[in-house]
Amino acid sequence: MTLVFIQSLSVVSAQRRSAPKKPPNMTAKNYSIVDAQSQLTITLIQEGILRKVHPTHHVGVKSFSGRIQLPADESKASAELDAEAKSFVNIDKSMSDFERSGFHKVLHEEVLASGKHPTIKFRSVSITNVQKSGDNRSFTLNGDLTLRGVTKRVAFPVKVTIHGNQLRATGEEHIKQTDFGITPYSGGFGTIKIGDQLKVSFVIVATGS
Repeated sequence: MTLVFIQSLSVVSAQRRSAPKKPPNMTAKNYSIVDAQSQLTITLIQEGILRKVHPTHHVGVKSFSGRIQLPADESKASAELDAEAKSFVNIDKSMSDFERSGFHKVLHEEVLASGKHPTIKFRSVSITNVQKSGDNRSFTLNGDLTLRGVTKRVAFPVKVTIHGNQLRATGEEHIKQTDFGITPYSGGFGTIKIGDQLKVSFVIVATGS
């Protein structure tokens, strides 16, 4: 009986020595968006008579924050961003102060309803079409965008460069205002008419921790 017990211990010990080692636990790296170095811009198309003077309008977002989580399996990366609706401002250089004041009144009171919906949110749900080459990556970022209280699924083609402790992401995509329950603004008896489709462009700089 003793001999059998010793032989059993020897077999278990050998199995433990030959068992493959588990890979080390790879934790995700977290990046925080640096809004002072980042840009988030919305381009509106003017379809009214005013298009001869201002064919497009550009709105910059001055206050936003967010984070990006990058695990070892980058296809499982995630991102989130919160933007303050009241920080949306017209950045057209050709627009007068009087025109800009009127633009902001319409933007915040009628379009964004900034008082009632102070935050615009994006939460990623998946990443697809991942391609990686050295420090560069490209993929499609799929997520939920909440604008004026309405949440819709959107997809942004994104290019990312990671160098040292810094991540830089760029991309742009078109969305429709009506998808979020927003009626494109028109006024001035047809002189002002903003198109339904707008373009969202971004340059995001984030630092890792």
